[in-house]
Amino acid sequence: MGATSQRTSALGGRVAIFSALAHRNFRLYWTGQFSSVLAQYMEIVAQGWLVLQLTNSPLMLGLTGLAHAIPTIVLTLLGGVIADRTDRRRIMLVAQAAAAGLFFTLATLITTERVLVWHIMVLAFVSGCLKAFDRPSRYAILTQMVPRGEIANAVALGSAVWQLNRLVGPSVAGMLIYLYGVGVTYYACFFSSLIALCLWLRIRTDQPKVEGGGIGLLKHMFDGLSFIVTNELFYTLIGMTFFNSVFGMSYVILMPVFARDILHVGSRGFGFLQATTGVGAFAGTLVVAYLAASRSKGWHAIIGAGTFGVLIIGFAFSQWYTASLVLVFLLGLSNQVYMTTINTILQLNLPDQLRGRVMGIYGLTWDLMPVGGMLSGTIAEFAGAPLAVAVGGVLVAGMAAWVAVCLP
Repeated sequence: MGATSQRTSALGGRVAIFSALAHRNFRLYWTGQFSSVLAQYMEIVAQGWLVLQLTNSPLMLGLTGLAHAIPTIVLTLLGGVIADRTDRRRIMLVAQAAAAGLFFTLATLITTERVLVWHIMVLAFVSGCLKAFDRPSRYAILTQMVPRGEIANAVALGSAVWQLNRLVGPSVAGMLIYLYGVGVTYYACFFSSLIALCLWLRIRTDQPKVEGGGIGLLKHMFDGLSFIVTNELFYTLIGMTFFNSVFGMSYVILMPVFARDILHVGSRGFGFLQATTGVGAFAGTLVVAYLAASRSKGWHAIIGAGTFGVLIIGFAFSQWYTASLVLVFLLGLSNQVYMTTINTILQLNLPDQLRGRVMGIYGLTWDLMPVGGMLSGTIAEFAGAPLAVAVGGVLVAGMAAWVAVCLP
């Protein structure tokens, strides 16, 4: 009897990990999101390779990334307001159709040998504009597709899409570029986006009630910021994501330096470090999905953040490749446990009329990673990569300790 009970419990746990997929709308959203994110990761690789082919300039790689990041940062608050005042599904569909069009346009320019660098820059800028409006809607629509009790599970499964594609997307793009060229890779991005569009067309959700429809856009934007600043829970959680992006992710940005100069494993070893981080991150999202029913989510976030910070310090001073592989797996896992948990807490506690704005700002913190990269790169230039990464770990762990001690 005991053995039967244990088997039933284990089966229930496995089923619970994927429970949100039992809902038709979320299943369509999740499958479409997988296809859409796959296109995004393939495009990152294809764009970088194409710019390098055309210019042989690392500076142009950076400028292309900047062309994408600037409109995303500038327009995200506006995108959050639109997500709170408009049909979120419609925004997603328009943005996805436009993204598919961009991929098709660039693929055609490449295959007809007419592509120029300024084409890529313009398309990167337009893509950044689309992201500013699309991302808040993708975050905000999630709660319209599952019951409240399934939100935590849905958030974790949504994060798993990104981590899985972090492994799959670059590999597929690299293979396509090697076998068929960059143009065909962009056509693959187009078809992947088209699949997402077709799946999302089948989603049926009720449009959330819009309050204060006559109020100006600027007032709505400031309302979102004011809500965060005056609510301890929200400014604390978003502050933790800020510390994660700006200080915690320095180990990812400087990982090539560790692979080449400290661990002496070259490009192949660097690839394994990156892949192992992704595997750990995917495992972390499954852990959060399994613990979705837990009522200790605040402590999951705090302990996850503290563990992440300590592990960063360990990685910074590791000179043994095997130990570093174990550490980056645990880094990926702990990072996803606390970041996905923060996402869940936000989704569970936000009023729906502010969801797009607040989740847009939450997503915006991830776009600040290049700022952290600049800071850690500067420290590494003068004091070495281990110290630069360790400083980030101390700051993340310190933030977690402060939250644990000073906040109820």
